[in-house]
Amino acid sequence: MQFSLFLSSATLLNAIGATFAFSAESASVLKQRVLRGIDASQFRHPLDRDLTSFIKSAPFTGLAEEAIRASLSLVEQGTRLDLLSSSVKVSPQQLPELYSSMEDASRVLDMELVPELYVQSSSQANAFTLALQSGDNKPPIVVVTSALLDRCNDDEVKAIIGHELGHLKCSHSLYLTLGGLVSSPLRGIPLLGSQAEQLLQQWRLAAEYSCDRAALLVAQDVNVVAGAMLKLFAGTSRATNTQAFIDQSREYEELLQDANPLVKASIRMQQRTHPLPVKRVAELQKWYNSEEYKSIIEKNK
Repeated sequence: MQFSLFLSSATLLNAIGATFAFSAESASVLKQRVLRGIDASQFRHPLDRDLTSFIKSAPFTGLAEEAIRASLSLVEQGTRLDLLSSSVKVSPQQLPELYSSMEDASRVLDMELVPELYVQSSSQANAFTLALQSGDNKPPIVVVTSALLDRCNDDEVKAIIGHELGHLKCSHSLYLTLGGLVSSPLRGIPLLGSQAEQLLQQWRLAAEYSCDRAALLVAQDVNVVAGAMLKLFAGTSRATNTQAFIDQSREYEELLQDANPLVKASIRMQQRTHPLPVKRVAELQKWYNSEEYKSIIEKNK
C-alpha cells in the first residue's frame, strides 16, 4: 500500500482482508478538554456512521464478529512479538514525552485502555494500528515511524496518534471486514457487484474522515491537524504555512465544481485507500466549523 497520512498497516490488515492506516503554534495541554463518555458515533462521518449501524443490525453479525476477533487476536500476538523484537516500545522510561502524548490522547478520547505505542525505524513517515480493541483486556497496538517523529512536532504527533485512536474507537477493522463479507455475494452479479464495491470503497474513505475528526478532537486546534497533514503530504518539515494549505483545498473545491464532467468522472473513478489530501483538509475545516464539533467541545467545558 502506498504511503498516505495515518495509514494502518497493509501487511497486518491484509491478513484479515481489511484495508486501512496537519506549522501551527503548540496547543496548551491545559486548554484541551477531556471528552468523557464520548462515543464513536458522535464523530463518525455520516456514511461511516450509517453503514456501521447497518452492519451492526445484520443477523449474522454476532458469529462473524467472533470469528474476526479470533483471527485478529492471532495477528495481534504475532505483531506484538515482531514489534518487541525489532522496534522500540514507548514507556515512561523510554521516550517519556511520546508516552505522555499517547496518555493525553487516550484520556481526551476516553479510551478504555491506553494502547501500547511502538516506534519503528523507517524512512517513510507513517502510523498504523490494527483498528480493533480486543476483548481480552490486552492493550491495542499503535505504531509510529521514526521518520514521522522527525518530521512533526509534539502536538502534530499527538494529533496523528489521535487519528489512530479513532480507528480503534470505531473498530474499523471489524466493521469494514464485516462489510466486505456482506458485499461478497453480490460481486458476481452485474451492476450490483460494482455498486457494492463502490459503496465499500466510499466507506473506507469515510472511515479516514472519521479518524481525521478524532485527530481534531485530540488536538482541539484545526491548525495543528492541518500542519501535520501538510508536512506529511509535502514530504518535508519545511512546509509550515497551514493557511496556504487550507486555501489550496478551497481552490481545489472551486476548480472541481467548474470542471468538465469527464474530468470529474475520471477523478471519481480513481481507486484510493485514502481520500485526496486537499479533500481531507477541506472536510476537516467544514467539520471544525460545524455545530456537531462545537457541541462535543462545549459539552465538556
